[in-house]
Amino acid sequence: MKRFKFALANILEYRKQSEQELKQQYLRLRAEVQGKEVGIRRLLDEKKDLMEVTEHTVGRMQVQRRYLLGIDQEVTLLKNAELELKSASEIKLKELIKAQQERKVLEKLEEKQAGEYRLLVKRQEQAQLDEMANRNRKAI
Repeated sequence: MKRFKFALANILEYRKQSEQELKQQYLRLRAEVQGKEVGIRRLLDEKKDLMEVTEHTVGRMQVQRRYLLGIDQEVTLLKNAELELKSASEIKLKELIKAQQERKVLEKLEEKQAGEYRLLVKRQEQAQLDEMANRNRKAI
Protein backbone atom coordinates (compact mmCIF):
# COMPACT_ATOMS: atom_id res chain seq x y z
CA MET A 1 0.00 0.00 0.00
CA LYS A 2 1.16 3.54 -0.70
CA ARG A 3 2.43 5.77 2.05
CA PHE A 4 0.08 8.35 3.54
CA LYS A 5 0.23 11.72 1.81
CA PHE A 6 -1.59 14.62 3.41
CA ALA A 7 -3.61 16.37 0.72
CA LEU A 8 -3.17 19.79 2.34
CA ALA A 9 0.58 19.45 2.95
CA ASN A 10 1.39 22.47 0.77
CA ILE A 11 -1.08 24.63 2.65
CA LEU A 12 0.30 23.42 5.98
CA GLU A 13 3.84 24.25 4.87
CA TYR A 14 2.73 27.70 3.72
CA ARG A 15 1.07 28.34 7.07
CA LYS A 16 4.22 27.26 8.91
CA GLN A 17 6.32 29.67 6.86
CA SER A 18 3.78 32.45 7.33
CA GLU A 19 3.79 31.83 11.07
CA GLN A 20 7.60 32.01 11.17
CA GLU A 21 7.57 35.32 9.30
CA LEU A 22 5.00 36.75 11.72
CA LYS A 23 7.08 35.52 14.63
CA GLN A 24 10.19 37.25 13.27
CA GLN A 25 8.24 40.48 12.72
CA TYR A 26 6.85 40.31 16.25
CA LEU A 27 10.31 39.72 17.73
CA ARG A 28 11.71 42.67 15.75
CA LEU A 29 8.96 44.93 17.07
CA ARG A 30 9.58 43.78 20.64
CA ALA A 31 13.30 44.47 20.22
CA GLU A 32 12.51 47.97 18.98
CA VAL A 33 10.23 48.55 21.99
CA GLN A 34 13.01 47.46 24.31
CA GLY A 35 15.41 49.77 22.50
CA LYS A 36 13.06 52.70 23.06
CA GLU A 37 12.71 51.78 26.73
CA VAL A 38 16.49 51.73 27.11
CA GLY A 39 16.73 55.12 25.39
CA ILE A 40 14.11 56.59 27.69
CA ARG A 41 15.86 55.26 30.79
CA ARG A 42 19.19 56.60 29.57
CA LEU A 43 17.76 60.08 28.99
CA LEU A 44 15.98 60.13 32.34
CA ASP A 45 19.19 59.09 34.09
CA GLU A 46 21.05 61.85 32.26
CA LYS A 47 18.38 64.36 33.28
CA LYS A 48 18.59 63.22 36.90
CA ASP A 49 22.37 63.61 36.86
CA LEU A 50 22.08 67.12 35.39
CA MET A 51 19.50 68.14 37.98
CA GLU A 52 22.01 67.32 40.71
CA VAL A 53 24.59 69.68 39.20
CA THR A 54 24.14 73.27 40.30
CA GLU A 55 25.28 76.01 37.98
CA HIS A 56 26.42 79.29 39.47
CA THR A 57 26.03 81.63 36.52
CA VAL A 58 22.80 82.67 34.88
CA GLY A 59 24.09 81.85 31.40
CA ARG A 60 25.06 78.29 32.38
CA MET A 61 21.72 77.85 34.16
CA GLN A 62 19.88 78.88 30.98
CA VAL A 63 21.95 76.47 28.89
CA GLN A 64 21.27 73.70 31.38
CA ARG A 65 17.54 74.49 31.40
CA ARG A 66 17.36 74.43 27.57
CA TYR A 67 19.25 71.15 27.53
CA LEU A 68 16.85 69.67 30.10
CA LEU A 69 13.88 70.84 28.01
CA GLY A 70 15.47 69.16 24.99
CA ILE A 71 15.81 65.95 26.98
CA ASP A 72 12.14 66.19 28.01
CA GLN A 73 11.10 66.62 24.38
CA GLU A 74 13.23 63.68 23.30
CA VAL A 75 11.76 61.52 26.09
CA THR A 76 8.26 62.48 24.94
CA LEU A 77 9.09 61.53 21.35
CA LEU A 78 10.58 58.22 22.47
CA LYS A 79 7.54 57.46 24.63
CA ASN A 80 5.19 58.16 21.71
CA ALA A 81 7.27 55.94 19.44
CA GLU A 82 7.31 53.27 22.14
CA LEU A 83 3.51 53.37 22.42
CA GLU A 84 3.13 53.02 18.65
CA LEU A 85 5.55 50.10 18.60
CA LYS A 86 3.78 48.43 21.52
CA SER A 87 0.47 48.79 19.70
CA ALA A 88 1.97 47.35 16.52
CA SER A 89 3.55 44.47 18.45
CA GLU A 90 0.21 43.65 20.12
CA ILE A 91 -1.46 43.55 16.71
CA LYS A 92 1.36 41.36 15.38
CA LEU A 93 1.03 39.07 18.41
CA LYS A 94 -2.69 38.61 17.68
CA GLU A 95 -1.85 37.79 14.06
CA LEU A 96 0.78 35.31 15.25
CA ILE A 97 -1.66 33.60 17.61
CA LYS A 98 -4.22 33.32 14.80
CA ALA A 99 -1.58 31.86 12.47
CA GLN A 100 -0.58 29.33 15.15
CA GLN A 101 -4.20 28.29 15.59
CA GLU A 102 -4.65 27.85 11.84
CA ARG A 103 -1.48 25.74 11.66
CA LYS A 104 -2.57 23.59 14.60
CA VAL A 105 -5.94 22.94 12.98
CA LEU A 106 -4.22 21.59 9.88
CA GLU A 107 -1.76 19.54 11.95
CA LYS A 108 -4.63 17.94 13.87
CA LEU A 109 -6.42 17.22 10.61
CA GLU A 110 -3.25 15.62 9.26
CA GLU A 111 -2.90 13.47 12.39
CA LYS A 112 -6.55 12.43 12.16
CA GLN A 113 -6.30 11.53 8.48
CA ALA A 114 -3.02 9.66 9.06
CA GLY A 115 -4.68 7.66 11.86
CA GLU A 116 -7.65 6.85 9.62
CA TYR A 117 -5.26 5.81 6.86
CA ARG A 118 -3.31 3.50 9.19
CA LEU A 119 -6.58 1.95 10.36
CA LEU A 120 -7.66 1.41 6.76
CA VAL A 121 -4.32 -0.22 5.93
CA LYS A 122 -4.62 -2.54 8.94
CA ARG A 123 -8.14 -3.52 7.91
CA GLN A 124 -7.02 -4.24 4.35
CA GLU A 125 -4.06 -6.28 5.59
CA GLN A 126 -6.33 -8.21 7.94
CA ALA A 127 -8.78 -8.83 5.09
CA GLN A 128 -5.93 -10.17 2.94
CA LEU A 129 -4.74 -12.42 5.77
CA ASP A 130 -8.29 -13.69 6.33
CA GLU A 131 -8.67 -14.37 2.61
CA MET A 132 -5.37 -16.27 2.53
CA ALA A 133 -6.41 -18.30 5.58
CA ASN A 134 -9.75 -19.14 3.94
CA ARG A 135 -7.98 -20.24 0.74
CA ASN A 136 -5.67 -22.50 2.72
CA ARG A 137 -8.66 -24.08 4.51
CA LYS A 138 -10.48 -24.67 1.21
CA ALA A 139 -7.35 -26.14 -0.34
CA ILE A 140 -6.97 -28.69 2.48
